[in-house]
Amino acid sequence: MGTDNEALYRAQVADLRKALEIGKAYLPVELLKQGYESLGAIEKRLNLGVGHTIVALAGGTGSGKSSTFNAISGLEFADVGVRRPTTARLAACTWSSDATELLDWLEVDSDRRISRDTALDGEDQAALNGMILLDLPDHDSVAEQHRRIVDKVLPLVDVLIWIVDPQKYADEALHAGYLRSLVGSEASMIVALNQIDTIPSGGQSAISTDLKRLLGLDGLDAVEVREISAKQGTGIAALREDLRKAVARRTMASRRLEDELTKLARTISRHVPASVETKLDGSLRAETDRYLVAAGVPAIADEISEHTAQGGVAGEPPAVKAPSLTALAGLRGRWIERITINMREPFAKAVAAATGSAQDLHDELSKAATEIPIPWGRPNGISRTPIIVSAIASALCVALGLLALTGVIFTVILGVVLVAVGIVLGGMTMGLDRSYRARLRRAGRARAEEFRESAADAFGKALTTALFQPIQGVLDEHDRISALAFGVQNPPGRAYEKSDSDEQEFAESRG
Repeated sequence: MGTDNEALYRAQVADLRKALEIGKAYLPVELLKQGYESLGAIEKRLNLGVGHTIVALAGGTGSGKSSTFNAISGLEFADVGVRRPTTARLAACTWSSDATELLDWLEVDSDRRISRDTALDGEDQAALNGMILLDLPDHDSVAEQHRRIVDKVLPLVDVLIWIVDPQKYADEALHAGYLRSLVGSEASMIVALNQIDTIPSGGQSAISTDLKRLLGLDGLDAVEVREISAKQGTGIAALREDLRKAVARRTMASRRLEDELTKLARTISRHVPASVETKLDGSLRAETDRYLVAAGVPAIADEISEHTAQGGVAGEPPAVKAPSLTALAGLRGRWIERITINMREPFAKAVAAATGSAQDLHDELSKAATEIPIPWGRPNGISRTPIIVSAIASALCVALGLLALTGVIFTVILGVVLVAVGIVLGGMTMGLDRSYRARLRRAGRARAEEFRESAADAFGKALTTALFQPIQGVLDEHDRISALAFGVQNPPGRAYEKSDSDEQEFAESRG
């Protein structure tokens, strides 16, 4: 693995460790425990170097792991058969001379190590140079120590070969306890059906087909299945060729580390869904409107509009009051439900605990209500004087004109003119009155809108103080954890791909 990849993985380890640290109050204890353990193992592997290709043989009691170990290595090193029916300790065969530190950390006893470089045909083994072959303890052993060793080694393995036998290949402990947890790691896995020499003629194909069916149900359709007989050597050459290709690629170690990091990141992402809204600015107005309605602000706005349209000359201005505690409790509860609808329970509880109480809301809204100006009274710039003057002039002209027509004053002709002028002025008076009333209505609507905006601004600030600001820290932590986990799953240059393993708990994935 190149320096750039190593730097990337170290950065991803740091990001996931940071995500776990931030998530201590929210993520399941088992996830935190297994997550820290996995990151510790990955860091250890990085520190020990990734120039080796670690191949592990895993399987249950009697599956033939040790026989397969001997067949691949070409050495009679691992105990088999009745001498030691259960693999109790790690055994290692190395095609490398500088693996001591790694084997020490893996707790491989010195008497359980052998170097293939020292064999007489070492030159023939050049294609496997750098490989470390491990014979793991039986995964179904009742000894807790054996299980601990298996769980410690698996995250470090570059190529994992599961050895199954015709009798126990369908064992639920194997499938539920291990195989299903490895979805996403198919490229670095091989399942070897051993002891095919013991299967009656014609039955090999049926058992192999059923094994592939079970792997498909586990979500491991892409895993290579090999039919072998370690005892007779059948299929061993093909298995060695698989390992030669893995060593030649030198990317298995990188891929395995990537799988482990991605698996943990995906599991963390399950607890911080991207569907959770963590930026609340866009929802403030909609939430504020609910509280404005509860406080009767729309009705007060209508009253202001009607009062102004009538000339604004009578009545006392209304007062804005905060909604009742009962109403606020209901509004607060429904708001929490909307904010936390897609959150996992620990985050939802944290939001509910941080949100201001109904009394807090009442105090903030009551204070805000006193600061809302109420536009009341006669609007400036709108006067009835022109209407009055026009009406008086119209009446005077008509009256003088009528007197002239009756011969009391003036001439008849002047009387006709005066009446006509009076009628025209009367029409102007009606027009001025319609314009006046229209201006009052517009002023009323403008005042109502001004009041609504003032109320919305005041209530919005109160809600920000009592509702939004107290929970923003929780939302920021949710957002930060999500971003860190997403970044590990989608490093630069790699397109996002959703995996079925997104729906697995990391603790479960570790068995």
